[in-house]
Amino acid sequence: MTSKLTRIAVLVLLVSVSANAAEPAAKPAFPSLPKAVSSLGAVECDGYLYIYGGHAGKTHSYDTECVLGTFHRLKLDGGTKWEELPGGPIAQGMNLVAHGGKVYRVGGMQPKNKVGDPADNHSLANCARFDPKTNNWEELPPLPTGRSSHDVVVVGDKLVVVGGWQMKGKDEKAVWHETIEIMDLSSKSPKWESVPQPFKRRALTATAVGSKVYVLGGLGADGKPTDIFDVETKKWTTGPALPAVEGKAQAMSFSPAAGTVGGRVVVNTSSGLVYRLTMDGADWEKVGEIANPRVVARLIPMGPTAALVVGGASRVERGNVATIELVKLAEKGEKVVPAVKKD
Repeated sequence: MTSKLTRIAVLVLLVSVSANAAEPAAKPAFPSLPKAVSSLGAVECDGYLYIYGGHAGKTHSYDTECVLGTFHRLKLDGGTKWEELPGGPIAQGMNLVAHGGKVYRVGGMQPKNKVGDPADNHSLANCARFDPKTNNWEELPPLPTGRSSHDVVVVGDKLVVVGGWQMKGKDEKAVWHETIEIMDLSSKSPKWESVPQPFKRRALTATAVGSKVYVLGGLGADGKPTDIFDVETKKWTTGPALPAVEGKAQAMSFSPAAGTVGGRVVVNTSSGLVYRLTMDGADWEKVGEIANPRVVARLIPMGPTAALVVGGASRVERGNVATIELVKLAEKGEKVVPAVKKD
C-alpha cells in the first residue's frame, strides 16, 4: 500500500513539474527598444514614450556608426510596436523633455570620426522641438556653447539645462560647465539665460518638483549634498546626499536615472536600487529594485506609484540594454544609510 502511494506521489510530482516546464515565460509588459542603447533621450508625452539617439556600440568606443540619430515612439497603453519618426543629428549624452504636447531635445555628444579612427567627439549646441501633430522638428535658439553629459527639465514654461561639459574634439581639452541655462518657452522670442551653478559635474540626472530642480549624482557627487535650484528665486540650496550602497561607504552616483513620481523625487542608481525622497525632503528611502541594474538609462514615471527604467548599460549583460523594466514603488519605504563623502 505504501509503495503504491509512493508511486502515485511521484507520478503527480512529475506531471506537476512537466506542466510547469511547459508554461511559457511571462511576456514583458513592454516591447524591447528598437536597438540596445545607452545614453539616450527619453520622455513620456500624451500617452507615448519617445526615445531619441543614444550609444549603441561598445563602452567607451565612439564613432559615426554607433551613435544614433533615430527617433521612435511607443504607445504606453497596450502598444506592441515602436513607430519610427523623423530623426535628426546623431547624439548621445542628452535627454528629452515634454511641454505643451511637444517633445524637446537639447545638446548631446556627436562623434565625427569613422569606425576605427581616433575618437573625435564634439558637444552640440542644437536645440529643437518635435510637434506630433505635424510630424516635424523645429529648430530653436542653440545653447550658448555645446553641452553633453548634462540633463534637462521643464519647470512651468521654463526649459532648464544643468551640468555637463563641452567636448571640443580630439585636439582640445573638454571644458566643464559652470552655469545652468534657462529658456522661457512662453516668450515670443525665446533665448537662453545663464545662471551660475555651484558645481562642475557631468554624468548626472535631474528632475523637477514644483519650482525646484533636483540635481542628482554625477562624477564627484559621492557623499555630497544634493543640489537644488529654485527657478523662481534663482537660489541654490541643498538636500540629502544619495544613499550609500549596502556594505559600502559611498553611493553609486555615476549616471543615475531620476523622475518625479506622485509628486516625489525618485532615483535609480547603478546598484539597481530605487530610492524616493521623503515627504519632508530630509532623507531617502528605498522603495524598489530593478532586476537588471544599469547606468546611463532613463526613468519614466508611470502614474503615481510606478516607473519605467529604459535602456542603459548593464554589467550583467556586459553592454547596452534593450529591455524596459517596470518597477512598482513601495507605499512605505525602508530607511537607508547616507553616503560618506570621499576624502
